[in-house]
Amino acid sequence: MLGDLEPAWTEGLADVTLPKLGVRGNHDAPGALDAVGVEDLHLRATGVGGVRFAGFGGSPRYSIAGGNQWTEDEAKAMVAQLPEADVLLAHAPPSGVNDDPGDRAHRGSPALRAWVEAHQPGWLLHGHTLPDPARAVHQLGPTRVVHVRGARPLELG
Repeated sequence: MLGDLEPAWTEGLADVTLPKLGVRGNHDAPGALDAVGVEDLHLRATGVGGVRFAGFGGSPRYSIAGGNQWTEDEAKAMVAQLPEADVLLAHAPPSGVNDDPGDRAHRGSPALRAWVEAHQPGWLLHGHTLPDPARAVHQLGPTRVVHVRGARPLELG
C-alpha cells in the first residue's frame, strides 16, 4: 500500500492472510494502515521471502494544516534514518521521477532521490502523483521505478 487509500482499494484487505506492507499518504489518518492489517514501514524495514522492504511515507508540505506532510529539510533528516532495502515503498516520488515540479503538492523530494541514488534499491514503488504516460520514469540508475495507483501485480525477480 502506497498511501492515499481509497475504500474500494482496501475493502476485504483485512481478511487477506498474506504479508501486507505499506506507508501512509498525505491523505491518510494515523491508524489507516492498521485498520486493514497493513504493517507501516515508514522509516523501517522488514523482510518477506528473502526480500528486504523499507518505507518512506507522506508528501512534500503544501498546506499549513496538512497531515503527513514534510518540508525538504525534514525529508533530509528522515532519509538519514531510512534503512537500506531491496524494495523501497514510498508515497511521494523522488525529485525528477514521475513528479510535477511546478505543483507544490506533487513535486518530488531531492533528499529521497539522493537516498535512492546512494543506496540503489532494486525497486522503487511509489504513488501520490499522476504521471503522464509519455514522460513516465521507469528507471533511476539501476533502480526500477513503478508508479502504483490502486493495485498492480509485480514480480520482484
